[in-house]
Amino acid sequence: MFIDWYLPGYKAGGPIQSVANIVARLKDNFEFAIITSDTDEKEIHPYSTIKSDEWNTLAEGTRVYYFSQQGRKFVTLKKIMLAEQADAIYLNSLFSVFFTMYPLIIRKYFLPSRKTILAPRGMLGKGALEIKSTKKKLFLMAARITGLYKNITWHASTELEEKEIALNFGRRQKIIVATNLTSLNASTVPSRSKEVGKVDFVFLSRLSAKKNLLSTVNTLNRLPDTLQVLFDIYGPIDDAEYWEKCKQAISKAPPHVKINYKGAIANTDARKILSKYHFSLLQTQHENFGHSIIESMAAGCPVVISDQTPWRNLAELNAGWDIGVNDEATLLHTLTTCAEMNQQTFNTWSSGAFNFADKVINNPKLIDDNKKLFA
Repeated sequence: MFIDWYLPGYKAGGPIQSVANIVARLKDNFEFAIITSDTDEKEIHPYSTIKSDEWNTLAEGTRVYYFSQQGRKFVTLKKIMLAEQADAIYLNSLFSVFFTMYPLIIRKYFLPSRKTILAPRGMLGKGALEIKSTKKKLFLMAARITGLYKNITWHASTELEEKEIALNFGRRQKIIVATNLTSLNASTVPSRSKEVGKVDFVFLSRLSAKKNLLSTVNTLNRLPDTLQVLFDIYGPIDDAEYWEKCKQAISKAPPHVKINYKGAIANTDARKILSKYHFSLLQTQHENFGHSIIESMAAGCPVVISDQTPWRNLAELNAGWDIGVNDEATLLHTLTTCAEMNQQTFNTWSSGAFNFADKVINNPKLIDDNKKLFA
């Protein structure tokens, strides 16, 4: 399995969780070996708990090779792949040179019959492709012309992503839809008190234009002053220029709306933190899965998300709301409804969110679908 960043890293968000959860929940069926970098995203210092440029065995038994920046050589990667002779190769990016392009080239010339699976991780979504669009379009065009992705199996996390793959690479592609696996759920709904007119919101995601935090802050600033609102933001700063715009909007928050940036957190701490809040906000422009969405609901924290994720019609199940990405009027109304909710009503929605996540997490079909990727 090739991925730009892996445990103990967490700043790259969902892809790390996706791969870690596959390993954790399928390790009794398959033997996994991970090839990754020795730093977290946007970091220059290697993890203190690992040895760079050699195989490490993590506590749960997974072997991981951590490449240093200096050690990233094509010939070294080729040597590792030929020595391992893995039954399958699993890639986690469309655009990574060292952790996708090089393995595909090595596979093409030295391991042509080796089964290869590629998970685009939402990179083919309309919202994702619009960011640095010219460079991405040129890259995809070159990849199609050279046949770089020829004879591979695509891992689509949702039926929507299956359509995105077919749209960009043709309907003759072999695509397996297997929803991302999530860590197992708690047995009971975490409880918290809820007063009418008071609400604690949380945002847990990377800070970039794709996640649409600025729109959320601007809407929160319009909430009536009869409400007491807390909004805590967690996540690594992925786009410094965009974050500056968010900070400017945060500085304009009225006295009854308190907004705090809490920094990045490890994925293992997510549910514990989310269980302290009433509602989770993520008006994302595109999400092929959205680990923080499921993590929020698993913590009994109903979500207020956009309609650009796989999770739709949530209000029917009292699990949350999926709102048009530019529908600020509906978003304002929904946030006001959240703030005005009493304890009894909140408990209903909290349980609804928890039960929704529980069904997703413990669905045996998800395990079977993910097994099919490597069969």
